[in-house]
Amino acid sequence: MTLDINRDNLTIMGVPFKSPSTFQSVWYVVSSSMIEGWQPTPEDILELRSFAEDIGV
Repeated sequence: MTLDINRDNLTIMGVPFKSPSTFQSVWYVVSSSMIEGWQPTPEDILELRSFAEDIGV
């Protein structure tokens, strides 16, 4: 599985991000977890984005 990332538009699997730092943080977590075999869904990306925004990443 490849991860659909758009650096210019700050999207991961079509999920938009407002903050470059949140985008980078979620991208790192997702890509690291994919190495271990996890296959994320857009809903997973939304949940991670919400969590990252809530903690102020």
